[in-house]
Amino acid sequence: MALLFVVLTIISCCSNVVLLEILMKEVPGCGNIITFSQFFFIALVGFIFTSKYGTKKPAIPIRNYVVLVIIYFAVSVSNNCALNFDIPMPLHMIFKSGSLVTSMMLGILILKRRYSVQKYISVMLVSVGIFIATFASKNKGRGF
Repeated sequence: MALLFVVLTIISCCSNVVLLEILMKEVPGCGNIITFSQFFFIALVGFIFTSKYGTKKPAIPIRNYVVLVIIYFAVSVSNNCALNFDIPMPLHMIFKSGSLVTSMMLGILILKRRYSVQKYISVMLVSVGIFIATFASKNKGRGF
């Protein structure tokens, strides 16, 4: 059953990205309204099913939740703006997923965490992969 959910999640994410790319080609400024619609839909579903129309007490303070949502929305809008610079979609997806170094650095600096050598090597290999993908796509066209 877990495998089914993993497969469905991957299919959903991939189809979402392909559809977004097609829509962005047809209507270049549509990214922000799509992002807003996704956020609105999730908020509506959460309000109805998770908070039971506001009758269930939230697990975290609503103020903290709103701050996180605003930050995530701003990041999503920024990602949409990046697509206006004729960046190939696969490269854009790689950069969006390439926050491992930042996460590790914040873990070291703020949380005082220590990581195993294997984790440092893994982050380095992913970063090298991002560099190679960036370098390889510099002369390629947009899209899949």
